[in-house]
Amino acid sequence: MKTYELSLTSNYVMDWDFSMAVREIIQNGTDQEILDSSNHFIIKYQNGILRFINTKSQLKINTLLLGRSSKANNEDTVGHFGEGYKIAALVLNRLGKSFTIYNNARNEVWNSRFVNSRRWHDKILVFDIEEHKSDETALIIEVGNVTEEEYNNLACSWLGFLSDYKKIDTTYGEILLDSEQKNKVYVNGLFISCNAELQYGYNFKPAYLKLERDRKSCDSFDARKLTSQMLSEAFEDSKISGSDICELIEDEVDDVSIMPHLTDNENISNTLIEYLEKKHQEGKMVVPVMNDSEYNKVKRYGGQPVMVNWNFGRLVLPESKKRISELINNPQNTQREVTIKEKLTFWFDEYGDVLSYTAKEKFTEILNEL
Repeated sequence: MKTYELSLTSNYVMDWDFSMAVREIIQNGTDQEILDSSNHFIIKYQNGILRFINTKSQLKINTLLLGRSSKANNEDTVGHFGEGYKIAALVLNRLGKSFTIYNNARNEVWNSRFVNSRRWHDKILVFDIEEHKSDETALIIEVGNVTEEEYNNLACSWLGFLSDYKKIDTTYGEILLDSEQKNKVYVNGLFISCNAELQYGYNFKPAYLKLERDRKSCDSFDARKLTSQMLSEAFEDSKISGSDICELIEDEVDDVSIMPHLTDNENISNTLIEYLEKKHQEGKMVVPVMNDSEYNKVKRYGGQPVMVNWNFGRLVLPESKKRISELINNPQNTQREVTIKEKLTFWFDEYGDVLSYTAKEKFTEILNEL
């Protein structure tokens, strides 16, 4: 038997709990399956023992080095920092669990424990590695002394614990449709925290969302950009209805907050206009506006102004400008004779932008005297 000391003291990451440690093991297992789809990741629980199995994995001794990782610079995996299972072993030992690795492809068993190091004068984590002949090839991590309550509480940490869930597949990951997944964010099935208020749940592919150093959180802007791209793609592919998209935009939810900045929004713009026209069937030209000045202008020319939020307005801006121009050239309130003041107002609306600030001020004063 050989013993390998790790430069990890027993009080490292003191804020970590059982689920956070197990999350690291799950992350490693799912990442291995991403790197090789035939290297299936399986979790089993029986009689207080939690087993994490990768059917084709094996560990080299040098993975005990902090920072050593086979996943470095691979954008399709969640973990890159080479700490994973070592930190999990430390935390679980501290919590009174056993942590054993059956490295079957190398005929080895790795047992972890704390020792009082003579070299470092502190309690540190060590792995005792001994030969163990096995006909199996799977890598098995066994965590002992796990209660049923602890196991059941893991369900919210990984989508893989769910037998089935409703989703929409996109280039960037999955849109999760079940109500219990609302405002939940995952990367490769692992739950992460995100400072956003989302109407759907999302399971992002690691290649598209960079995690913070703790691997358990992300930048909310990056997440909102991705949700906007995912919903836009789902709409274009007819996987989500136009009315649902319109309601999300109208309600100013974070899911679509970056949508106005995407490059191609013509179909969404047309759908938003149709959505407004159905809601305001008053026989007048419906024009989305974002401020009182535009509202009064559209009303003055006989159109039906509808006040919308900034995101909605930016998405339909080209069509709004087009409709305002049509109203100016062909006012819809001509049942009566147009007054001189109205004619001057129409002229100012059409050509006021070419006047200097002083000229605009003077013209407005004269107009108000009429």
